[in-house]
Amino acid sequence: MSKIMVVSDIHGNFDAFNEILKENYDYLIFVGDSVDYGPEPGKVVDELMRSCYKCVMGNHDSANAFSIDCRCSEKFHELSVKTREYFRKTLTKSQLNFLGLLPMFQNFEIDGLRFTMVHGSLIDFLYDYVTPDTSDDGLMEKFKKSNSDYVIFGHTHLPVLRKIGKSYYINPGSVGQPRDGDPRASYAIIDTNKNDVKIIRKSYPVENTIKKIMSLALPEGIKIQLSKILENGGI
Repeated sequence: MSKIMVVSDIHGNFDAFNEILKENYDYLIFVGDSVDYGPEPGKVVDELMRSCYKCVMGNHDSANAFSIDCRCSEKFHELSVKTREYFRKTLTKSQLNFLGLLPMFQNFEIDGLRFTMVHGSLIDFLYDYVTPDTSDDGLMEKFKKSNSDYVIFGHTHLPVLRKIGKSYYINPGSVGQPRDGDPRASYAIIDTNKNDVKIIRKSYPVENTIKKIMSLALPEGIKIQLSKILENGGI
């Protein structure tokens, strides 16, 4: 039986990612968006290449791999564009290839339990938003092609943990850029022995991440906005 760490939306925040990796776990699964916004996307991608058991592509991963727009929400769009323009040229060919080869969704089994994992939803793999106020019927509609025990998604940076029938629906929240008012890194642990899921929040040295952002050759306003998001857990 296994402990599975579920992470999403790391967004170049290696300090936060590195802190939660101190957790005891057997498998690491990643629900997309390793890059943009944060100051160390290359280190995040390298760690995923080393450690990730199952990964899927997020809209920001796709934007970096294929030089396309990420189609994120308007209030974060400029931040994503400016940081992508800055950092994409620092990513190596192997890192970009890794991002470009990530699958859009994954179905797999661990300990006889079935998992479905996608960044958005099964209606729109990269761009659909499944929010905490999505109804039970809405959740089942967006994932009706799945009959898994665990249905895992990301994209909104907002944690969701709901059980409908036999299935858990899980958004682990954002490791690197939470937007629910709690600035601590957010992730989930699935315990297959207990058939139990917990959303966990963990503090990390956010002041180090902010110092790294402020040292970048980005417009001052962009750096201040990014820093405030990390400090406040959202805009």
